[in-house]
Parts: sequence; structure tokens; C-alpha cells
Amino acid sequence: MSLVVFVVVAFAFAGATVALRARARAVTIVGLTGLVATVVAALAIDPGQVVIIGDGGIATTAYLRLFVVLGSLVGLGLAVAGLAGGTRRDAPAVTLAILGAAGLTLGLVDVRAAVLVATAGGLFGVLVTLVPRGARAGATVGIREARAVVVAGALAIAATAWMGRDMSEIAAQPVVFGLAYLAFAVAVAMRFGAIPFHLWAARLTDVVPETSLPILTALAPASLAVVALAWVDASVAPLPVDIGPERAIVIAIAIASIVLAAIAAFVQDDIEHVLGYSIVGDAGVVVLSLAALDPEAWAPARTWILAFVVARSAFAAWTAGIRAGFWTGRVADLRGWALRSPILAVAFIFVVVASVGVPAMASFDARTSLVDLVLEGPLATLVLLGTLAPLAYYGRLLAIGLSRPDRVLEPVDAWRPRVTAPDLTGVRRWLSRTWDVNRAFSTATVAALLGALALATSAGAFGGPEAAAGPPPGLSSPTGFVEPVASGDLPLPVGSDAP
Repeated sequence: MSLVVFVVVAFAFAGATVALRARARAVTIVGLTGLVATVVAALAIDPGQVVIIGDGGIATTAYLRLFVVLGSLVGLGLAVAGLAGGTRRDAPAVTLAILGAAGLTLGLVDVRAAVLVATAGGLFGVLVTLVPRGARAGATVGIREARAVVVAGALAIAATAWMGRDMSEIAAQPVVFGLAYLAFAVAVAMRFGAIPFHLWAARLTDVVPETSLPILTALAPASLAVVALAWVDASVAPLPVDIGPERAIVIAIAIASIVLAAIAAFVQDDIEHVLGYSIVGDAGVVVLSLAALDPEAWAPARTWILAFVVARSAFAAWTAGIRAGFWTGRVADLRGWALRSPILAVAFIFVVVASVGVPAMASFDARTSLVDLVLEGPLATLVLLGTLAPLAYYGRLLAIGLSRPDRVLEPVDAWRPRVTAPDLTGVRRWLSRTWDVNRAFSTATVAALLGALALATSAGAFGGPEAAAGPPPGLSSPTGFVEPVASGDLPLPVGSDAP
């Protein structure tokens, strides 16, 4: 099966990268080779394949294929950008493991197994990226992240295990169903670092390279969010019970993340924290989709997830390009960055348009649809305006970039490609010197390429909206997918007022 090949390739290269982490040159070659191999393996995935394993199995869909293709491309781009910026050598291993876990999560038919795999993928990121190296700060943040992943996994597993039993033999109060729904929604919010569960994610920016941040806080939780959407549609939405209070809590978490994260990003002094809070803000829209309880939210929610992951990865590459080109991440020290690096300026424009969007773009329409499905009246208008709040911190960065430089730390032509004098007696040294003088150019170029990819994804290219509208993986129907469950076939919980 093509998905199995992808998963094996991803985990095999992740293991090899971890084993070689003490050898800098070898781990770099193996890590980048592995990411290229995952791109090829992802492109080779054939939608519609089904493998039955006991009572469950694995099924491939067009959405799964597009998710891992885009994830592999941004993972490769971020690895190259991180290499130019001097990131940690084990970062590619994290990306490979998370890609493998994400692919398996989206392919598993059993939601309980999918939650377990998604949780394991998050823990792998903790163990590899935040292994203490004598730094108390890194160990502390690693423990906090591990705690968030474990607690989120426990909540999701408990919710899916309870709802996965034979409901015809269960007599439960309606509130229990609402609590199960709330537990899974909170699990997704915790994995994204949504407000008020954001403290561990905010500290993550202090110890994790900016190129690894979207892998840990956007790509990895995104696969769990897709599983949660399918579970809510199949197990919660058809129930004839009132879960209004629990739904209100989910909506409050989503709105707080959308609005407060944008404010926090606007006041940050360094671009890494701007990046971190921008991820939290966009993740709030994903959390909001869990409150829709409407099949109409399925396609726009998954469309938004694709655009969100790629756009925030492009923003991370831009952040790495700023550090590589200007040797600082302090916003106040970046006066004139757009004037001194036209490539980064182009990448920034791509990121802004891809993440905020304009009417008729797939991501913009998807976000608008989700807000309209969940909210109504003046509140819907206010939240919709809140989703445009990122324009404030983008505007601040652009204003600083267009202002007159007050200092020049890097060579004036650092953004251009440069070639050092050839040395035929030491080709390796010559290549190394050429790479060193082109770090800023290389990172900026990767940022522009990922920005273009993000723009295309947000515009609905690659068949994103069509793939997002497809059904989740399943085994029970002739087409290989689970048919929707009619609410009339579900048991009436004790205490229900349903007719």
C-alpha cells in the first residue's frame, strides 16, 4: 500500500537521523535525503486504497495525499532554511517523524487508533527536539510540552473510547455526551497551544528554532484536528441532546485565541514570538470549526487547515530569513529590512496574502463560512473582523521594513547570490565558503518559494477544496468510506427531551 511506504520511509529516515545525530555532516545529508524521499513517497500515494486490519484498517484519500505532499514540501523547505540559519541537527528527524505520524493518523479508520498515533507523534517531537543538554530552560519547556501532549492525548482517548462503545447498551445522562465532546475539543486546543492553554507554546519559541515551530504547533496538531472533525460529525452532531454549554466553551476558546493572539503578536519585541502567536491565532479558527456541529463545516474546515499549515510554515521561513540576513530577531532592530532584501519583501507579501486572504480565495471563503456557521448577528461580524487582526502586526513589520535603516550590520548585497573564488585544490572548502556567504540568500529564496506555495494553497490550487470536501477514510461502504449515521438510529440518552 502506498501510504505504508510513505510511513515506513518517514520513520526509517527519522530513526537514521537520530542515530547519526552526533555526526553533523552525515545527519544533515540523511535528514535532507529523507525529506526528499518523503516528498516522492507522498506524491506516489494512490487515493482509494484500503487495507483491512482486523476490525479496522487503513484507507487513503485525496485529502490525505495532499496533506502529506504539502507537509513534506514545507518540511523540506524549512529544513533547508534551518540549515542555512544554523538550526539544530535533529530538527529534520522531528519533521520526518511527525510527517509519518500525520500520514498514519489521517489514514487510520479507527479514530481511537488515530488519536494514539497523533499523540505518539507529538511525544516524539518532544523527546527529540527538547532533549536537555545541560540547559534548564530547555528541559523545563520540554516537560511542559510533554505534559500538554499527554494530557491532550488522554482527553481525546477517553472521549473516543467512551463514545466508541455500543451505545444501545448504555444509559447515560445527556451531560456525559457533552463532556466527551468538550474533552476532545479541549484536546485539540491544547495541542495547538490555543488560549488559555498557550503558556507551554509561548515558552517553546525560546528554545526551539523558528523553522521547527510550525512543525510542532501547526502540522502535528493539524492531523489530530482533522480526526476530531470527523469524530464530531459522526459521533456528536447526530445526537439528540443539547450540548449548548459545552459548545459555548469551545466557542469562547476559539474567539479568545483569534483575538488575543493577534494582540499578543502585535506587541512582541522579537519575530519568533510574533510567529508563535500567529500560529495560535490561526489555530483558533480550527477550534471554532469544532463548534459548528454541522456537516457543512467539514469542507471549509479542512480547506482552512491546509492553508493554515502552509502559510504559517512560510512565515517561519521568512522569520529564519530575517535572522540569517540581519543577524537579529528584534523587531526594533529591523528598520529597512524590506528595502535591503527585496526577496524577503516578496516573501512577506506572499505570506500576508496567503494567511489573511482576499474574497474569492479558498482560505478566505472557508474562514468566512466557518464563522457564519458557528455564530450569527453582531458577534459573527466582530469575530470575522477579528480574523483580519493579523493585518495589524503585519502592518507593523512592514512599516519598520520600509523605514530608513538606522544601522547596517550585513553587507549591502547580502541578499544577492555570491560566488567565492574557485579553489580547485580544496573543492570542499570552496563549496563550504560559498554556502556560508549565501546563507542569507538561500534562506530568503526558500521563504519566497514557500510563500508562493502558501499563496497557491490558499487560492485553492492543487485541488484543495475538492479534496477537503471528500469523506473521511472508512471501510464499510462499497466506495471504501463510512456512510453518515442517521440521528434516528442513535439511542436516546437518559434524560433527553428529544421526541
